[in-house]
Amino acid sequence: MLKRLGLGLLKGLVIGGALGAGLHFGLGWVTLGGSALLGYLLAMGAGASAGVLAGKPPWRQAAWIEGVLKAVAGLGVGALAYWASSKWLAFGLPGVLPGLEAGTPWTESTLLLPTAVSAAFGTLVELDNTDVDETPKGAKRGPKVRVKGSEVAEEVELEEASASKVKTR
Repeated sequence: MLKRLGLGLLKGLVIGGALGAGLHFGLGWVTLGGSALLGYLLAMGAGASAGVLAGKPPWRQAAWIEGVLKAVAGLGVGALAYWASSKWLAFGLPGVLPGLEAGTPWTESTLLLPTAVSAAFGTLVELDNTDVDETPKGAKRGPKVRVKGSEVAEEVELEEASASKVKTR
């Protein structure tokens, strides 16, 4: 579980950091300019991106439905995270980021906001990701058959015998 926690945090930081760095350094869009709508859109985009890319990769077989559901959940979590953080956790920065004035709330920074939202949601998604292929150490893999009575046992034996005949042909 600790491995998943670290992996989810790392994936979220990379996804949100790349998105934020592209806006901050690439496009020169340093702050949101006091626009709450842009803050919501940025947080929702960061949450959706983390939802798609964290956890089970969307390019695996039959994983695209899970990716879409995680992206939709990321939209909601991103909006909720921006609302809560801008209302109660909007403390001013000391001015260590280039282009930001001292005292600017961190929720106005295009570099920090998507990074924080993606890190939080990416960690949650990765913690929830459970592969079917994973088994605990020392556990045996293979089909488990419960047999009740002699009729079922005879059917199982007949199925196994017919399967072995098909393989030998």
